[in-house]
Amino acid sequence: MTPEAFILILVSALLHAGWNLIGKRTAQTVRFYAWAMAAGMVLYSPLLLLSLDAFQKLPPLFWGLLFASGFCQTCYMTGLARAYTHGNLSMVYPLARALPVVFVPVLVIMVYGQTQLDSIHLLGILLIVFGAIALPLKRWRDWHFKDYLTPAIGWVLVAALATAGYSILDSMAISIMRDTGLTAFNAGSSFVVLQAGATLCWMLPTVAFLFRENLFEFPDRRWTLLAGCFVIGTYMLVLVSMSLVTEVSYVVALRQISIPIGFLIGIIWLKESLGLPKLQGFVVLLSGLLLVSL
Repeated sequence: MTPEAFILILVSALLHAGWNLIGKRTAQTVRFYAWAMAAGMVLYSPLLLLSLDAFQKLPPLFWGLLFASGFCQTCYMTGLARAYTHGNLSMVYPLARALPVVFVPVLVIMVYGQTQLDSIHLLGILLIVFGAIALPLKRWRDWHFKDYLTPAIGWVLVAALATAGYSILDSMAISIMRDTGLTAFNAGSSFVVLQAGATLCWMLPTVAFLFRENLFEFPDRRWTLLAGCFVIGTYMLVLVSMSLVTEVSYVVALRQISIPIGFLIGIIWLKESLGLPKLQGFVVLLSGLLLVSL
């Protein structure tokens, strides 16, 4: 991985933890994320001017990938919003960020028929799984399978699967944009705005008809604007970094550097409980992420 890609992912991780904190503290509705996405799209829309001439060269496959990615983003935002209503940041955030590291290589193999991950990376993935098992527990002696049959865990799985889905789709879409001659920045910056529009096509009906939330009941404007800036800015940096690496699994793995940030914010800032299983699970999960990132 190039130094440029590493720096971009590090900055994006900080922004990602930031907008998740905003979502947890100020609003836990799908409507909040819809308005944040819309605000971010408007803020970054001038970036489309950098690539307008290239849009007509993009094949129908690209637009199909974009629309499918918007669906996955909607599932991701919905999963996060609903998970935060049932669980705390120090549990939901690490799980939602770590589980895609397990799911993405599986999808990569299904799509491309191979992966560049070796035995060390696979060991890291196993550690992530073990760490994820421990995070929801309060005490080891009270362990029971029903501890995982909760709404929070269910919605976390939705968010994690959706992350894996849009990571693969977006990597393919960015490759198409790069093949048309766009630079890494122009491809990433324009795609993230287009993706926000595609996401809203799915998200607005979901908010209005599935969750019966009033779209015109505006969340706090300042926090919504800041969250939108972070949401779009975060993923723009990730998309640019995707074009600088050989396999998307590396980007997805390194992005998880935001996990300790989110975990510590939940424990120190939000005063969430810290039991021994959660601490041990976090350490094991983090060790797995370090191995995957090698």
